[in-house]
Amino acid sequence: IGVIDKDKGEISKLLVDDTLRSDELAKLITVKKMSAARATRLIQRGELAAAVVIPKSFSARVQNGEGGELEILGDPGQALRSSILEGITGSFARRLSAITIGVKAPLDILIESEAIAPGDVDQTANLLTKEAQIAASKPTITVGNEKTAAKIELSAIQYYAAGMGIMFLLFSAMFGAIALINERANMTLARLLSTPTKKSTILGGKLAGIFLIGFLQFLTLALATRLIFGVNWGDSLLGFTIMVVATVLAATGMSVFVAAVAKTVGAANAISQILIQGMSALGGSMIPLVVFPDALKNVSRFTINYWAMDGFTKLMQGANFSVTLFPALILLGFATAFMTVGIWRFQYE
Repeated sequence: IGVIDKDKGEISKLLVDDTLRSDELAKLITVKKMSAARATRLIQRGELAAAVVIPKSFSARVQNGEGGELEILGDPGQALRSSILEGITGSFARRLSAITIGVKAPLDILIESEAIAPGDVDQTANLLTKEAQIAASKPTITVGNEKTAAKIELSAIQYYAAGMGIMFLLFSAMFGAIALINERANMTLARLLSTPTKKSTILGGKLAGIFLIGFLQFLTLALATRLIFGVNWGDSLLGFTIMVVATVLAATGMSVFVAAVAKTVGAANAISQILIQGMSALGGSMIPLVVFPDALKNVSRFTINYWAMDGFTKLMQGANFSVTLFPALILLGFATAFMTVGIWRFQYE
């Protein structure tokens, strides 16, 4: 920024040297003194964002209680930068006004109450002004630095690698549900029940198989997209593993739910199509959620896809594993709800 100092008094020194050139603001701005003509020329060329004009007798007027006026010259094309200078000088002016009042008011009281002799007025005024100047020399703005990881912009192939992977996983789990219904129709489950094996062990083994197939399928898809398309699934192996396990568990839970409520393979296909296509469309697997209206975004939270996409895309954008904990917890809630109802309603014969 430029400074046109026509005053060169004590107050202008406080503004330029002790405020604009303070150690804190040195991180934010570079100050150069120049003439008004040069500042105007540089601003017109776009080489200078803004400049502050300190008029003649500015310090004297402020010290006499008459007030002063600072002028800001700014480039309309760099409005943000000129607004920074305006904010700094505005803050300084408000502090200066408060300090001026803080000097004049107590001095008037001391004179009226005859607490000081007439000959001591100038000395007292100088002492108060000196204290005020010390206060005004303190930085008016503090600049804080916070280092955060850059948020990586997702490419279309990355987004849809996650979206389609989750949808395919749900379809894979539905094949497990259809296999359970076929085994029930073919009396395979009934024959298994004739053995000493417990029902919970039989169903648990079936679900473990569905989970393992889904887990291996998703790992294969992630590896293939990484090698063929260069998809980056994030730097956190732990976070990725948490999301895969939670998503596959939710899909496995949905498969036993469908197997429990559907009596035939045809019914299972119909239910699974509605569930999977509906959740994929609403949950962001097919269309990015950013284009959804707010009302639809709230509905999407009731889908497996939404929470799975939330965790995977955040990992892809460079976040660490901690961002996966909440969506993984929600997915485990889906898994628990589906499995509870599914196991309760499941018919072995």
